[in-house]
Amino acid sequence: MTGDSFSFNQYNSVEDWGMMVVATDVLLPPKRRRKITIPGRSGAYDFGARNWEERTIRLTCTLMRQMSKGEFREIVYALSKKGRLRLWNEPGKFYVAELYDPSEVQDFYLETAREFELAFTAEPFAYGPTVTTHITNGRNALAYKGTAETPCVIVLKNTSAADVMNVTITATKRRE
Repeated sequence: MTGDSFSFNQYNSVEDWGMMVVATDVLLPPKRRRKITIPGRSGAYDFGARNWEERTIRLTCTLMRQMSKGEFREIVYALSKKGRLRLWNEPGKFYVAELYDPSEVQDFYLETAREFELAFTAEPFAYGPTVTTHITNGRNALAYKGTAETPCVIVLKNTSAADVMNVTITATKRRE
């Protein structure tokens, strides 16, 4: 991917639109608080936070290509849907993101450039590629390279003419 760019669905910000970006992300998405205050007791009772809120990914954009307001609206339309957001500095990962809050756009003289901020609201964690592994008889180690608990989808497909019998699936959690 081109440096200092992002891709959203099928569009790349630099290659398709002439738009360079500076990305600001959070260290972690915020944890969902599970606390209750009890009258007459100091502090709060903490049930333990196990889940995460959505994250905000801010992209400070500079559109370097001269274009009319109508051409710029086509970019805005492409960004108005929910989709896969990829950043140049995270190869192989993507976020499921959407724009909710509009941004002010600063137009420069004769529409030679525009500056604005995109604040994408994204699911808490980045996604990696889907892994397809052929299994054999016996133990089959599957490498999970994620940093957060995630649901798993296992699809078993019998590619032979013989019936499959005695299939056992054992789930193993990551060791801390």
